[in-house]
Amino acid sequence: MTIAPGTLETLHRIHRQLTDVTSRIAAGPRQIKAAEQAVVKAEQDLVAAKDAYKKTRMASDEKQLQLKQREAKLRDLQGKLNASESNREYQLLKDQIAADQKANSVLTDEILESLELLDQRQADIKTAEGNLVKMKEELVRVKQRVENLRPMLDGELTRVRGDLAVTEQNLPPEFKTDYDRVVKAKGEDALGAVEGDSCGQCSRVLTPQMLNELNLRKPVFCKACGSLLYIPSDD
Repeated sequence: MTIAPGTLETLHRIHRQLTDVTSRIAAGPRQIKAAEQAVVKAEQDLVAAKDAYKKTRMASDEKQLQLKQREAKLRDLQGKLNASESNREYQLLKDQIAADQKANSVLTDEILESLELLDQRQADIKTAEGNLVKMKEELVRVKQRVENLRPMLDGELTRVRGDLAVTEQNLPPEFKTDYDRVVKAKGEDALGAVEGDSCGQCSRVLTPQMLNELNLRKPVFCKACGSLLYIPSDD
């Protein structure tokens, strides 16, 4: 049993083309999924930015309420200070007023910081909104690109499969079962060009008998990786 010259080399080339086309077709849905995930992530970032703004606003409002209550307390203490009847009472109230004024000063600084942080939170929301718009636009572009490429890739896949079917007819019928088995298991790696005296797939050195059978155009499988070997036309 022999195989027509160039048949296995042509089959190897076609199988590589088939792998390339099917990979490009499979890449389309993955690209769309990645773009969809980017949109989901952008939506989550926007929700997080809005939540951070809400929490910062609540904390700022709480501090401002505390400041109003402290200022009211200070006014009450000031009234008591003015109405104090003894030096001891006067000094105690004065010390209390000084301590509260210092605490209010610290609280005022915290309020100013919280207002600055609110401005940053608002900026974060605008950034997140802009990013979400970009991700949605990118999703539309990716879907359109995949949709536009698919007819061409489907046509290429049909052509390659047709070439494969025609070339496989050159194989000896009694060898077709072994060929189908290794192709099903290894895809484009089912075939391997001989490089010097070694398997082009796994670099296993071939025996003189294997090389002799290859020169006689007999089917030879690599004993290490199982690839169907052929001598390239250049050799």
